Amino acid sequence: MSTAYLVTGLSVEWGGIGGSVVGFSPIMQKAWVRFPANASTPATGCSAGPKPGKIAYRPLFRRSNPVLKQVKTWPAGAISALQDGFECTDWNMFREVATNGDSINLEEYTTSVTSYISKCIDDVTVFKTITTRSNQKPWMTAEVRALLKLRDSAFRAGDKEALRTARAKLSQAIKEAKRTHAQRINGHFQDSRDSQRMWQGIQAITYYKTTPSACDSDASLPDVLNDFYAQFEAQNNVAARKAIPPPNDQVLCLSMADVKRTLCRVNPRKSAGPDNIPGRVLRECAEQLADVFNDIFNISLSSAIVPTCLKTTTIVPVLKKSSCLNDYSFNTIIPRHLFGKLSLLGLNTSLCNWILDFLTRRPQSVRIRNSLSSTTTLSTGAPQGCVLSPLLFTLLTHRLLHSSNRIVKFANDMTVAGLISKNDESAYREQVQCLTAWCKANSLSLNFDKTKEMVVDFRRAQSDHSLLFIDGSPVEIIKSTKFLGLHLTEDLTWSLNTTSISKKAQQRLYFLQILRKAHLPPPILTMFYRGTIESVLSNYPMQWIVRTAEKIIGLSLPSITDMYTTRCIRKANSIVDDPTHPSHTLFTLLPP
Repeated sequence: MSTAYLVTGLSVEWGGIGGSVVGFSPIMQKAWVRFPANASTPATGCSAGPKPGKIAYRPLFRRSNPVLKQVKTWPAGAISALQDGFECTDWNMFREVATNGDSINLEEYTTSVTSYISKCIDDVTVFKTITTRSNQKPWMTAEVRALLKLRDSAFRAGDKEALRTARAKLSQAIKEAKRTHAQRINGHFQDSRDSQRMWQGIQAITYYKTTPSACDSDASLPDVLNDFYAQFEAQNNVAARKAIPPPNDQVLCLSMADVKRTLCRVNPRKSAGPDNIPGRVLRECAEQLADVFNDIFNISLSSAIVPTCLKTTTIVPVLKKSSCLNDYSFNTIIPRHLFGKLSLLGLNTSLCNWILDFLTRRPQSVRIRNSLSSTTTLSTGAPQGCVLSPLLFTLLTHRLLHSSNRIVKFANDMTVAGLISKNDESAYREQVQCLTAWCKANSLSLNFDKTKEMVVDFRRAQSDHSLLFIDGSPVEIIKSTKFLGLHLTEDLTWSLNTTSISKKAQQRLYFLQILRKAHLPPPILTMFYRGTIESVLSNYPMQWIVRTAEKIIGLSLPSITDMYTTRCIRKANSIVDDPTHPSHTLFTLLPP
């Protein structure tokens, strides 16, 4: 005979056959524990309790030790001190040291400048050691933890008077800690113009869009991932050579205003790269650093040399579904193939040489938590996470055109759409085979697991569609697919797309209700609605979601029709104001 118990967030003592709940334990897990009727100790999940013949459930998270972590903090006035220091710095000194005759050692020049900036940052910042614990409440403080230990000590000693006093102090400390935490969160909503602090407060209350966890791994996984990213290096067995620029070749030249404008747009929340210069410093000190960086960039463009410290990459993998291995389309680009494609598109030789140098001899490493892989030098592919990589991939595949089929490209995704008339599929199948052959010739690998085919057939007398083969393997035929956020089905109905949008919007209504229960004012609720719910609504059947949100917020909201009109006008105005937009000439403003 045995008795089974479902243990969910409880500390259970057991004696004989019966069980009794003696206290709550803050765990977020369930475990089946089966006790033999004649046993004195449980089979699994339990350990000896405080009383003879009884056992107590031990939650797994208590077995993990607290983790000490060092973080860099910015004291008050640190940015001002940096700005003053950079303002008084003679940047020409670094250039003069790296100059030998008429030539400038760009590598030495750039390294000395970045090292000096990093040293100044270390001088004004302070490292602080913090302790992180699993499943720790956001309001938990060191004082509360000390009172918890005091209460537990009194309980183990059996001192009822001391236990009563410790419980009273602990209860008061918890209330004070929660009140302080609530005031800190409410401080995020004091200034309606500071949207960043507002969203930080909203996330602290709702845990909306929390940061994804990194891959769980051992110390060897970074090297395994780095070898995976570098596996296509063997395909590049011919060294790429720069071309000699013609005499009339115009070298791209940047102005200090351009560099300053770009530095001011850097996201201050981005972490520092291998150069140890965070985005916050580049943005806050843009006026002081624009001159020296403008000089470095122009020397780099004129000499077609990218300093090694500026093309060194450290990849931090983000868990993508069930695998830590991200897509590898950008890692298969052969620089010499790209060089020829860019020349055909009309880019000047000096700029092509600069891009070629940027893609070759790139040091790369992989970091997962505190584990860092060894450095590998690559001359194949484009850097992971670089904003230039999708553009280079698009330019590489620019000539993939067909007279009767349409090819839609978005970054490293490609869709071939063909019209089949009179049962003639030859043009469509020929295009797929040409695409496959072109990828092989340019050392690009098709991700066969993501290659699918969807057939839209409205004929009255439908027949079975013959399978499409790529390299001898059949392509899976699917009934629906997600294309750029839109769910498409083989019958071209909107049911699946509407259901998906409805589900996503309804999930976000839950967060809106949490904010309402937190007694946030209607303007904050409206901002959250417009940023998270209104942005996903696109058709009339979604009007009920708007009505539900109105009841939660207590204010009237624009209808789906009004949103459609507003978005169309906003999009048209942006096209009119952008002379580089392909549809700019199609719009003409009416006279006032």
